[in-house]
Amino acid sequence: MTALLIGTALAVASLCFVLYPLFRADVSVAQRNVAGGRKGGAKPRPSLAVDALRELEFDRETGKISDSDYEPLKARYTEQALAVMRAGSAPVCEKCGPRPERNAEFCSNCGSALIS
Repeated sequence: MTALLIGTALAVASLCFVLYPLFRADVSVAQRNVAGGRKGGAKPRPSLAVDALRELEFDRETGKISDSDYEPLKARYTEQALAVMRAGSAPVCEKCGPRPERNAEFCSNCGSALIS
């Protein structure tokens, strides 16, 4: 009987220890910068299009995407990546090209989300 009580107490204590971080009130959720811009003195993030190209190539190699789907996506992401590389650290709109606004998340011309 004593072993059962000790085991139950240890199980409850372990469960509380594991779940404690989920119920802490002092933990704040970090904001995700969707546009990939700079925060403070941080280094610029790699292009989302380059990341997408890497992911697309991986999906093709593992057989998750067909060749007919791969080709148009690769062309699109390659075009976006090249536009970003040519523009330097300036944000790029898919429709309008490089934009002069450095910290913008949306194109001032058409309103689309910018690629950085």
